[in-house]
Amino acid sequence: MISFVSLMKMNTVIFDMDGLIIDSEPLWYEAAQESFKMYNRSISEDAYNTTTGLRTPEFLEHWFRVFDIDRKHLAATESDILERLIQKINTKGNMMNGVLHAIHVFSEMNFKIGLASSSPLGVINAVLDKLNLKNHFTTIASAENMDYGKPHPQVFLDCAKALDSDPVCCVCLEDSFNGLIAAKAAKMKCIIVPHPSQFEMERWNIADMKLASLEELHPQKISEMAS
Repeated sequence: MISFVSLMKMNTVIFDMDGLIIDSEPLWYEAAQESFKMYNRSISEDAYNTTTGLRTPEFLEHWFRVFDIDRKHLAATESDILERLIQKINTKGNMMNGVLHAIHVFSEMNFKIGLASSSPLGVINAVLDKLNLKNHFTTIASAENMDYGKPHPQVFLDCAKALDSDPVCCVCLEDSFNGLIAAKAAKMKCIIVPHPSQFEMERWNIADMKLASLEELHPQKISEMAS
């Protein structure tokens, strides 16, 4: 039997952005590959997938260590990647399946709706403008200037605070493992929507729900998760 108290407690949803709202991970990968050509380096897609959910500086710190590239080029490389990415978002960014459906479901359940992303605010705004989604989110939180990005929970906690929500009353929608860890560390529920190629991985078992697409989201499933 579903607990009425449990249902009342769950009142806030926080969306991730890259890979969940917009199919931007291939665009990030393209931008990074193009930028790393300056150093005659290339990142395999499987290796790239291990760093999804990280902020750009942390992503670059990792790959600069792997490729033994002088750190003095970090800032210039970050600027180059972000410039390439925003151009790609504007020209070929596509909304993921089920985004509007998910927003509608949570709106009908009277949930407060926020967005928390590792991406810089400039990228977030480019995405929301491209997809005409800005008016759907009460609060937008970027980990760009925080001390730590995902898998640290700070961006989710800050978003919840801005929404005047207790973290235990929040559910996060995520697609990456780093994001899943961040949500659980924030003591929030997490619905994971992995990339199809990663769907069967056991690491998603710590999520409260796993979906193949946001189109599968249903009020009853959310209610059952809250019980």
